[in-house]
Amino acid sequence: MGYELFLYDNNGKEIDFLAIKGGKEYLIQVAYSVAENKACEREIGAFSSLDNSRAKVLITNDEIDFSTSTVKHIKLKDFLLMDEL
Repeated sequence: MGYELFLYDNNGKEIDFLAIKGGKEYLIQVAYSVAENKACEREIGAFSSLDNSRAKVLITNDEIDFSTSTVKHIKLKDFLLMDEL
């Protein structure tokens, strides 16, 4: 998609990608599934203590929408068809 990708460390909680393109920044977590509470807490928890100056995105293989008020969940099959985040 043409984004510059970097790893991002949130005070010891690794976020898989910081994607930057056209002045927009996205923090992205990728997981196979967050259907179990422990996995959901771990993956969404990586965004904790971060302000909303960057979009926060969670990409999983889950069919259920795990979006929150601050994290957008994108299903893997939908992500693969996207031209832009």
